[in-house]
Amino acid sequence: MPGETFTDYFHVVAERSEVRPEQIALGYLTEDGSALAAEEWTYGELIARSRSVAARLREEMAEGERAMLLYPPGLPFVAAFLGCLAAGVVAVPAPLPDGRDKAQDRLAGIVSDSGARVVLTESSIAPIVDGWARTLPSPVPTLVTDGLDLAVGAAFTPVAADAAAPAFLQYTSGSTSAPKGVVVTHGNLVDNEVEIGLALETDASMSMVSWLPQFHDMGLIGMLLHPLFQGGTGRFLSPITFVKRPVTWIRALSAYRATVSVAPNFAFDLVARRCSADDLAGLDLSTVRSILNGSEPVQWESIARFTALLAPRGLHEHAVMPVYGLAEATLFVTGTTPSSPAVRTVVDADELAANRIAPVPADSPHARVLVGSGHPRRLEVLVVDEDGVPAADGRVGEIWVRGGGVAAGYWNMPELSAATFDATPVGGTGGWLRTGDLGASVDGELFVTGRTKDVIIVNGRNLYAHDIEAAARAAAPALARGVGAAFAVGSPERLVLVHELRPEHLGDATLDDVTAAVRSAVFAEFSVPLTELVLVAKGVVARTTSGKIRRTHMRAAHEAGTIARLEQASQPEVAR
Repeated sequence: MPGETFTDYFHVVAERSEVRPEQIALGYLTEDGSALAAEEWTYGELIARSRSVAARLREEMAEGERAMLLYPPGLPFVAAFLGCLAAGVVAVPAPLPDGRDKAQDRLAGIVSDSGARVVLTESSIAPIVDGWARTLPSPVPTLVTDGLDLAVGAAFTPVAADAAAPAFLQYTSGSTSAPKGVVVTHGNLVDNEVEIGLALETDASMSMVSWLPQFHDMGLIGMLLHPLFQGGTGRFLSPITFVKRPVTWIRALSAYRATVSVAPNFAFDLVARRCSADDLAGLDLSTVRSILNGSEPVQWESIARFTALLAPRGLHEHAVMPVYGLAEATLFVTGTTPSSPAVRTVVDADELAANRIAPVPADSPHARVLVGSGHPRRLEVLVVDEDGVPAADGRVGEIWVRGGGVAAGYWNMPELSAATFDATPVGGTGGWLRTGDLGASVDGELFVTGRTKDVIIVNGRNLYAHDIEAAARAAAPALARGVGAAFAVGSPERLVLVHELRPEHLGDATLDDVTAAVRSAVFAEFSVPLTELVLVAKGVVARTTSGKIRRTHMRAAHEAGTIARLEQASQPEVAR
């Protein structure tokens, strides 16, 4: 509101520490045999460590300069992030370099694009991070933040950040050649935390337990920062711990009397598939009010299986809460109401393909279940057709968002930022974010139906179709002169690649050889299995008149079973 004094995120949390310095702020959970061990910091300890990082940063850096954060899962990352906020340094959280060339190239691209002057890390992995940072085209120094002198921080005066100043850059998943950094301001961060609090009805009594990557928008803003903003307590596991033993997440919810958690849709399937009644014996989930389901398409079957499995352990039948958000809106856009049933509707798939939401009986042919993603609290949400005209209720179009949580744009990309973050619908005013997501509004409920962008989500990972197609061609020379279409099908989603191949290009290889090489390369590069490789003749992969791959068309053809496949017998005989 005009005339109000802005209080930045760090000062909000610092005030919590002054009121209750001995309260547990954060805990990092690890497995210790059959039990969970916790490293915990109070609010007083967290702020003291953060101030020490801020003081050290300001010895060499000015306000507005950038620092990359490369940390394993754990509490030092949070202290470093808050330290950046307190110093007025723009944080650039990113995943650790993992040895894969493509991942390292992407990280190098982020360093270059952001202009990061330093890489922050912790002592346990400092030699690895420092070795990587020295190999960059323009080497960047590293700063180890755990073990800094807390006395130095005690004398440091944190920056009172302006609402419009960048707080951090959230680099979205995508091509290694062109990383895009979403500029989240201090005002965006605070506004979105308020929005989340209104949606979840959280307060200082909240107890968060989750396992999301800490550098990802949902893990950073929803899992780590939101409990601190509300004055509650957050505890988290490593994503690797969850993937290896999904029951660990559920046991932590019970052990720490969690009220809130958050996870992408694949996690609900993984728990239902790999956790038995015996694994869950003795657990009590009656305190859990909301488990946010977001970051990828929400599937009703996933919610139903997860809820049925955990209901005997006290989980509320409406605890799973579908939400919608994206990094360009800081995080949260819409969500259902805690402890209220998720809205679902059965629609005609053919009508949906024609951009219409048409409810039909559940046993109708070509029926598809859509799950509602709730409604915004203070943000504005608009569905717009391809001509920029606001769509009528029940019509599918691109989702546009406007409000205080919408980020300031992409770092160093003014033209793309203007086109994406300052759109104007026909007959309306500007300032709208074009999300690139498709959906429809029905009686105020947002239904997300797809994406205009060529993004594939499998097991919670955002994958770009052209990256998968390129990896396949690199792995199998026989594919080098053809084109492919990658997409996901089914629930849970499975990765499929349809690719052209001329038999005369096989050489001594067989179709089985090509399939094995491509599957191995895709798994090695993207850490997801390629469920099916469909090899086809030249010209089968559909393209537009301008040469763009029609991936949606190819997915529909695959689902209809109308794609003509190359057969092993069709390849020429090769002299042995």
